[in-house]
Amino acid sequence: MPGTGAGGFLGVALETVAGTYLAPTDYIPIKSESIHYMQETVWRRPIRQTASVYGSSDGNARVEGDMSMEAYEDIVAILLYAARTTPAKTGTASPGFTYTFTGNALAIPSRTLSITIVRNGIAMGYTGMVVGSFGFAIEDGLLTFTPTFMGRDEATQTVPTATWLTGIQRAAYGAGKYKIEIPTLTQVFDCDNFTFNVDDSPTAQYRLKDTSRGASFITYGERTTGLTVDRDFETRTDYDAFKLGTAQSVTLTATKGANNSIALTLPAAIKDTYEVGISGQGDLIRAAVAYMGTVDATGNDYTITVKTQKDIT
Repeated sequence: MPGTGAGGFLGVALETVAGTYLAPTDYIPIKSESIHYMQETVWRRPIRQTASVYGSSDGNARVEGDMSMEAYEDIVAILLYAARTTPAKTGTASPGFTYTFTGNALAIPSRTLSITIVRNGIAMGYTGMVVGSFGFAIEDGLLTFTPTFMGRDEATQTVPTATWLTGIQRAAYGAGKYKIEIPTLTQVFDCDNFTFNVDDSPTAQYRLKDTSRGASFITYGERTTGLTVDRDFETRTDYDAFKLGTAQSVTLTATKGANNSIALTLPAAIKDTYEVGISGQGDLIRAAVAYMGTVDATGNDYTITVKTQKDIT
C-alpha cells in the first residue's frame, strides 16, 4: 500500500573527502526540490536485420537538480561553501560569526556536499554535490534562495532522524527587513522587486574507471552574475547613467537581528537593460532595470556577507 508522502525532508553535510557520503549534519526546510540521478544510457542500434533498438550499454551518470527554500543565513552559508566561492570567516564564538563569500576563477570547487533526501520514508543520498548556480529573490516580501546542484553519484542510505533548528535562526526574512542601496551607501525606497543570480556553468567530467559510472568531478566554466530591480521612474539621472554604461555598486541587505543577516553586493554593476513604459492614463511610471556584474579593481564581481549564530567550519 503506498505511503501518504508526509514527512519528507532534506539534510546536508560538507564532505571532508569529495564524493564520500556523510550523514546529514544540518536539516533544511525547503519549498520544493528536483534533485535526481541522471544516467546517459547508450541505446544500441547496429545495422542488422531489425529496425528496432537491439539493446543498451551503460553510459555515464551524474546527479543534478535544484531546490527552492526560504533564505536562512546558516543554510545559505553552508551551501555557498560548496559553490565557486572563496570564503572568509570572522568571529570565534556564538552568536558572532560572519562569513564573506566572493566569487573566484577556480575550475574545481574546494568543497563538496552530501545531500540526503527522504521521500515518503525512503532515503536517497547524493555525493560530490556542488552548487553550480544560485539565485535570491524577494517574493511577496519573502526572501528566497534557489541553488542548482550537480553531483557525482548516488549512495543508498538509511533514514536519518532530523533535528530542526528553531528561533531566530529559522525565522524568515520578510517585509520591513530590507535595505537597498543604489549605489552602495545610498539607500533608496522606490524598489518593489529584486533578484540576484550567479551562474558558474558547471559541467560533469567523466574519466575511465572501474569504480562507478558517476562523474569523476564537477568543473566550472564562465560565470554570469546579475541582478534586476523594479523602480519608480522619477528622473533621468539613473537612465542617463545606463546610456553611458556607468558602473555602480548595488547592495541588498536583509536583516532580522544583529547576528542574523544576508548582504548581496555587486561592486561594479553595469546596467544591461533599462525599460520604461506607460500602460495607461494616470499610471505610475516604472523602470525595470537589469544589471550585469563585472569585476572591480580587485577582480571581484560579487560579494555575499552572511552573519549567523552557527559555527560552520
